[in-house]
Amino acid sequence: MKQFYSCIDALLPAPQPEQHEVSKKKATKEGGQIVFYGAEEYRVVDRQPFILPKLKRTPGIDGVVFFSIDQFCYGDTFNLKLLEEILALGLSVHFAREDISFTNFGEVAANFITLSAYFHAFKRSRRVSAAEILSVLA
Repeated sequence: MKQFYSCIDALLPAPQPEQHEVSKKKATKEGGQIVFYGAEEYRVVDRQPFILPKLKRTPGIDGVVFFSIDQFCYGDTFNLKLLEEILALGLSVHFAREDISFTNFGEVAANFITLSAYFHAFKRSRRVSAAEILSVLA
């Protein structure tokens, strides 16, 4: 059975138990189970500096299950570098909410247009939300 590290979304208002349950279901679908879990520090989610070192020092894992692709969209650009670095470790990358998986960078490249569109839609939706908040405060 495959073993996965789970990384929940620190900024998402969804409760952590809900995120864990959805991630657990994705791990099961991929033939494995969650054996470690964590989350990025919310103040640095735009850079995600902690997940790669955690994955490197966690023995016996086959991949990582992120709760959402949103976790790669908090910075100024889609965090393609981190995705590539995780795959270069020989680990698979899964996104539980979207039910998407990557096992190599070729799969990421083949889906780059979709990932890019997702990123830009995500950024646009966050700008609209911020504008709505500002209009209420004015």
